[in-house]
Amino acid sequence: MLYMTHKTLNTTIEAIDAIKESQTLKLETEHYLLKNYDISIDKVEKGYSAKILFKPFSGYSSSQMHFIEFPKPIKLSSEKSTYFIPENSIHLNQHFTDFNNDDPTIEITGSIDKLSTAEDDSNFDGKYLRLVVPVISSQGKLRNVRGWSYKTDLPAKDGNLIKVIINNSEYHFFEFQIDKNSYLVIDTTSICNTQIFKNVSHAILLALGFLYGNVYLDEGFILSSETAEFTQISDISFSTYRESMMTGYRIHTTNAYSVYNMTGKDEIEIEAKEVEVKKWINDIVAIEEPIFSGLCELFYNNEPISRAVIVTLQGNLLALEIKGSAYSLALEAITAVLMGENDEKRPKPVTKEVFKELKDKFLGTLDEILPPDAGNETARKIFKSRIENLNSPTNADKLQKSFDLINYKLNDYEQSALRARDKFQHGELPVSDNSDDIVFQEVYFMTLIMHRLIYTLILKRIGYSGYIINYPQLHSNITRRNLGEELFYKL
Repeated sequence: MLYMTHKTLNTTIEAIDAIKESQTLKLETEHYLLKNYDISIDKVEKGYSAKILFKPFSGYSSSQMHFIEFPKPIKLSSEKSTYFIPENSIHLNQHFTDFNNDDPTIEITGSIDKLSTAEDDSNFDGKYLRLVVPVISSQGKLRNVRGWSYKTDLPAKDGNLIKVIINNSEYHFFEFQIDKNSYLVIDTTSICNTQIFKNVSHAILLALGFLYGNVYLDEGFILSSETAEFTQISDISFSTYRESMMTGYRIHTTNAYSVYNMTGKDEIEIEAKEVEVKKWINDIVAIEEPIFSGLCELFYNNEPISRAVIVTLQGNLLALEIKGSAYSLALEAITAVLMGENDEKRPKPVTKEVFKELKDKFLGTLDEILPPDAGNETARKIFKSRIENLNSPTNADKLQKSFDLINYKLNDYEQSALRARDKFQHGELPVSDNSDDIVFQEVYFMTLIMHRLIYTLILKRIGYSGYIINYPQLHSNITRRNLGEELFYKL
């Protein structure tokens, strides 16, 4: 990797440490019960905990604090710091002390989802923005994309950086580790609107998760600066997002050893596997930076595909009985976008002219058997609707058409997996036998194929030409369907 740039991280870590610090602040709110009370906040695993020690007064009733709601943003202040909690971002409940306790103090506790040094998100607009996402460990996943190295003012590890181009704007996506804490970071390289940056960041993190199985979405910090170097921080905001999706279902790797089972009954078998793995050294390579950018841009510009990817990743964690339904929904959403991009209509079984001739004959037969009178009105309405839609393609036809658009020829078992869509969507399972073993093996095989087809559609759409992990073959010992393919599948 080439050294591309220098990243100032010390000021960022200092700002994050400051906002994470346990502290007691004055609650500046117009709430008639809690105005000017002290509130203690502490950073916890997700978000912040909050505590207020409330002193009841004469005439106070616990029902007055039954539901604690702050209609406006709240200001928290001390001699050292000032923070703002956006509307509906603090959740509090009262807890009573033991009845035998003479202390009347009521402990009000809860959680804080968002905290910022800025009163409003608009304070971040028109500045350089940086998102910092704490992760358990990104495990150097960015090294699997052919990017850059960078230098920093901290003794940090994992100096991998990807230049991401989305709609002609450049963003820097990089990772670092310091004091056993790992972070993923996204920087703008020009001043940016906050909402655009949030959407861009989501697309980039989703692209990483799509390729390597884990989407880190628990919480993050957005920092603003007047300069692209972030030598000084203007504001910082914290926010929880949604649950991270830790599926482990990576589709790409540069390490063939991580896919092959290298155990053997003797040295001869192990050596044979070693030879098998080494043949992939020149083929299992890093993803090119423009391909990763194309993936991010696709997700940013196409919300239906972005949602389909989330459904796919969530589907990886679902029970087998509903996994196929999730993958079917994802395939349909992706297909709709691809056909819309290519101005393709759903393929019809016959031409308009042929169908008109067929329809006229069917309607004529309907008139003969069920004449248009009051007694036949309901039945005729049903049959006429069916006749009008006879030239509509099946869902499988529509799904197969999307693969024509990316010049991918479906084989027989892939076509079977697409035809299984109807059964999955109607709560049925596409199986030939009701025994538990057969049900598991056949349904698991179908979902593995559908999963691979989802990745095929998206990766071919962005111009990727390379290898992905071939899960249907990798798990053939489970499905009892040995396809005779390699453990890496060429797109």
